[in-house]
Amino acid sequence: MRIKIIFQLSFLVTQTLPLAAHALEPFPLQATVSQVQATLATNHVETTGLHRDDYLAVATGIVDYFHHFQTNDGRIIDPFLRKEIQYSTPSYAWAATALVIGGKQTNLLESAALALESSLQQLAEGKANENHGDFFIFPSMLAYENLRDRVTPARRKHWEDLLRAIKPDVAYRDVLGGTRTNLNNWNIAALSGEFLRHQAGFTDLNFVEESLAAQLPHFTTNGMYRDPNVPMAYDHFPRHFLAFVSQRGYAGKYRDTLEALLERAAWTSLLIQSPCGELPTGGRSAQHQWNEAMQCVTYEVWAARKQHANDPVAAHAFKRAARLALQSVQRWVRPSGELWIVKNKFDPAVRHGFQTYSSHSQHNLLAASMLATAWLSADDAIPEGPSPADVGGFVVNLPEFHKVIANAGGLYVELDTKADPEYNSTGLIRVHKTGVDPLVGPTDGGAIQTQSLAAGVAWREGERWQSLSALGQRQIRAVVFSSLEAKPSVVRFNVYYELQRPGVVGVSETYELTPDQVRVTAELLGTTKELRVRFPALAFAGQHASKITLAGSKATVGHDRSTETFTVESPANTELQRSGEWIYSRNGYLEEIRGDVKEPRVTYTLQPRYEEKPAAH
Repeated sequence: MRIKIIFQLSFLVTQTLPLAAHALEPFPLQATVSQVQATLATNHVETTGLHRDDYLAVATGIVDYFHHFQTNDGRIIDPFLRKEIQYSTPSYAWAATALVIGGKQTNLLESAALALESSLQQLAEGKANENHGDFFIFPSMLAYENLRDRVTPARRKHWEDLLRAIKPDVAYRDVLGGTRTNLNNWNIAALSGEFLRHQAGFTDLNFVEESLAAQLPHFTTNGMYRDPNVPMAYDHFPRHFLAFVSQRGYAGKYRDTLEALLERAAWTSLLIQSPCGELPTGGRSAQHQWNEAMQCVTYEVWAARKQHANDPVAAHAFKRAARLALQSVQRWVRPSGELWIVKNKFDPAVRHGFQTYSSHSQHNLLAASMLATAWLSADDAIPEGPSPADVGGFVVNLPEFHKVIANAGGLYVELDTKADPEYNSTGLIRVHKTGVDPLVGPTDGGAIQTQSLAAGVAWREGERWQSLSALGQRQIRAVVFSSLEAKPSVVRFNVYYELQRPGVVGVSETYELTPDQVRVTAELLGTTKELRVRFPALAFAGQHASKITLAGSKATVGHDRSTETFTVESPANTELQRSGEWIYSRNGYLEEIRGDVKEPRVTYTLQPRYEEKPAAH
């Protein structure tokens, strides 16, 4: 008999998910995964040349920088906010510990121990900094496991007394009890640390099992995790913890279901990874460097898993994905050794692109701790092979996350079909290509609540222009997706937006991707007979302005050694213009390039390229 739980999420439609692995619904992306696996087996790729210790190389720069901001009692102080922020201290403890045991910075033993001691004291007292204890226990346990044999017996005993004293309902915020029946990603961070605490003999498995029972309904049949408002970062964030828990041997009552979901999710994540190594953008915490650092953990764990299962094609693909993610993080190392925590190069004091909860300390150190975990999980004996991000030949529709992602031979697009107004615009928000600077992409648009901008169309409603990009989740009646063709040389699909606007009942967009460019044909359905085509040109990313040039129906954006060329193919002789206004985005500022068309249909292309010489500024 199939046993199912029915769980009502306040932010989602009711979803049914079984507890037993054999009862899981069919994997929607299985045919795509099988097709891609066959393609991977017949392709080759130039390796990144990265190795396991390269994780520690990045972590070293971060830890060395923040070592200077450690107090005598072990806490890490943010250099800009001038206080301890959230889980900076336990993240530092684990990252510094990894440098000690990896032989990179043995002089940091006392520093790591002090940070661990402070973290454990806060947990035991139920007074974790800024009430973020849920995020303390996982890095603290990894630091403890690897430091306990390097300190005096008395110090170890003190740590173990503190670990025994932790009470989850006091130490953590996201716990079941009272009227609280719904949990989010915080709880998975806590249960993962509690699993390690259980393995070390300090507690039973009850908290882990109760939490997993409540968490399983948050997963889609593709294995993705739905946090409130389905941000892309908080799909992968809880899963990277669970991947490590799986590697460490969780064998509780939900093992089979969890393993099946994580397997599906690992492949889903491979399909939607950018060829630049980036996690898809969208929602809160997007484009923070920890987005890529956590991918390194998942993919290293799954590379080892597939190697053990004697599946070298998969093992090599996951290894490649981990290295692509690490390459992405490496792009954002500051001259002072730590990271720009968001993908722009503004002074961190400006906080451009930060969430209200972001800080230079906790999000640098979160990334460092994740890289330390990836290093712990990595096996250099597993070589790189081609990954889906390299070869493409597929389109993925994720309706629960209102995203469509496609890749043809390493040219990649991401659409947000019902944008969260606080963070994104509706339409084509990302174009990445292997070897091309992702910022020139575009790599994201504006936000509807500030000023929307994405590649797409607009139309007149009275005296004003109404853009598709400015229509959020509640203003789009339905989205219909159709895959037309999918192979590495060409991917074609259609997205139809059903609307109820004056003069426009729908917008149809047909996409054709090749390894060199993306061609889009957009058409208004209704009585409106003219439109405006719009392109978000990167204007400024924090250090210098991009070079933007227009020539009739063609616009080219140059950033460092990369360019993106936007061309209106039809109607012929469409004249493009610059708006002259900068629009805020996470990555800096965008400028709208637009062209008015006296008919309801337009075809345009985007062609990203790497140039041998840097663009002039």
